[in-house]
Amino acid sequence: MIHAHPPGLVAFSITREIPNTNIVPQARYICGEIGYAPYGCPGSEDLGAKIANEFLNPRYKAVIMENHGVVLGGTDMMDAYQRFETLEFCCRTLVKAGQLGKVNTLTDAQINEYQHRIPHNISHFMDVNYPSEERAIRSDMVRIIRRACDQGLMISTYGTVSVRWKDNDFLITPRDVARWDITAQDIVQIKNGQAEAGKTPSRSVALHHAIYKKNPHINSIITTQPPNLMAHAVSGSKFDVRTIPESWIFLKDVPTIPFGTLYTNVDKVAALFETNRAALVENDCVFVTGDKLINTFDYLEVAEFSAHSLVMAAAVGPLRPIGSAEIEELRIAFNVK
Repeated sequence: MIHAHPPGLVAFSITREIPNTNIVPQARYICGEIGYAPYGCPGSEDLGAKIANEFLNPRYKAVIMENHGVVLGGTDMMDAYQRFETLEFCCRTLVKAGQLGKVNTLTDAQINEYQHRIPHNISHFMDVNYPSEERAIRSDMVRIIRRACDQGLMISTYGTVSVRWKDNDFLITPRDVARWDITAQDIVQIKNGQAEAGKTPSRSVALHHAIYKKNPHINSIITTQPPNLMAHAVSGSKFDVRTIPESWIFLKDVPTIPFGTLYTNVDKVAALFETNRAALVENDCVFVTGDKLINTFDYLEVAEFSAHSLVMAAAVGPLRPIGSAEIEELRIAFNVK
């Protein structure tokens, strides 16, 4: 069990609201429905009984405590902590999305369909080689993943990083391993579309493979769910990077694609990155690509900074973006293609 008072969850506790975890599939899958315990004096038997009563409902693994905080359960401490981290991410995303506009949630049918479409039967190969350059890529990936977790750009339950190794073969993060616990040995080698034996790659492995095959200029991909970018993905608010010159120069324009497209039209999504460096997926994630992993991470940082600025600007007044003439001037001055 974990009992805590993080700001996102407390915001719902003190307004006596229950967060809707249907904003992204994995939040619903990990957190499920949330219970609600009426107020009780801290440390009292009365409060304990109210919380225990909520956990009698088998659907609840987390309970909001009225004007207090949250209690979460799990099969072990890691399971409970990942649920806690994911639920706090969910609350922060809901708050930020609400600042931008209407919060759009998924139906249970959409989430079930999403889970059904995830590829589960990945072919494996046995003859695995780990030359020095391949091992170096693994180490670089682990460093970037931990940096992303430290900066709040990735949480333990979601985030995929891949790097092209040679031709269309690449390395990718594993499935169902806490992101901040990933080691170089956990990284999965993908060769001719097959995964190295004994490992399960990220569920988006087929899409990453398609992107590499379609786009020889792309050598790394990061898929993740930072809260400010996800606020745009959940609210349907346009992620307009024509805010300051640096944002547009690094990112160019960032399209938003419908929920579910990642698995229903892989080739179309892969083709999107012929001309776009990043893309938002409604109620799902952000995709960022680059020629080098460190550059891809830089683009991710810029994207989340830009999204955060837009969330903050919503409380100040309407966005007044850089005009088309100024964008063309930037395109020429900085040779943006």
